[in-house]
Amino acid sequence: MGKNREFYDKRDHSKAIAKYYDLLDRYNGTNAKSIKNQLTRLIRKDPYFLDSYLLLYEVLRDEEAFEEAEKVLDEAYKKALEMITDKNGKWPNVLEWGWLENRHIIRTILNKAISLWESNQIDDALNLFRNLLRTNPNDNIGARYYILAITMKISLSEFEKRFDRGGFYDNELPQWFEKNYKKFPDEFGWWEKAIKYE
Repeated sequence: MGKNREFYDKRDHSKAIAKYYDLLDRYNGTNAKSIKNQLTRLIRKDPYFLDSYLLLYEVLRDEEAFEEAEKVLDEAYKKALEMITDKNGKWPNVLEWGWLENRHIIRTILNKAISLWESNQIDDALNLFRNLLRTNPNDNIGARYYILAITMKISLSEFEKRFDRGGFYDNELPQWFEKNYKKFPDEFGWWEKAIKYE
């Protein structure tokens, strides 16, 4: 039986974090060029602080520079995998949201999974969502909702149309999950036991 490997990011990103939050606060859609330039410099200074890539990805998508945005997300995703996987490419057993240090990594993988789902690369998206749920069964990011939607053959656009309330999800989403997830015991049976679901 293999060793239970937990990951948390031990790198010191404190300087990048301070600058990132400053840029996040200042970004308003009209200052995209300046923000992009500063984010590019920030990425060069700390290439393993992934929230910088995610903000750049968002700015580029706002500009409808979708191809360039995907390249930025791919670079962040490669860095995320480089950080968390072992020499054989295996994920850790535990990648908890509870460690603040891990959140930029988890957000990156989540964004990549959503992007794959959006581009109809369903198997790859589902694999990432499953890995996120398996390594963090408390599921602070809601991977289980995406897994259920994909399993029920719901597209990302349909999912967003039904549940998105302007950047957040309300109580309708967990109620929908409660109503439907038990129809798929092969997908969620292990998770239900892991969290002692009642």
